[in-house]
Amino acid sequence: MEPDEAQATSERDQLWASLRLLRPEIELLAAGKLDPTERNATMMLLLARIVLAEMDYRTRDAEAAGPG
Repeated sequence: MEPDEAQATSERDQLWASLRLLRPEIELLAAGKLDPTERNATMMLLLARIVLAEMDYRTRDAEAAGPG
């Protein structure tokens, strides 16, 4: 594994680990408890950015793996 790849993987793992602290709030959002608060808006923005980053990571990972 290349140093940059190892760092990216480490950062990704740390991000997902940090989300454990937000799990109760994420569960409320997932259950449809979408109160119009600034906190919930911030959570939605954060989760959308995380999903996009994960999608980008998976795309790069698949491209690096090549056809097959």
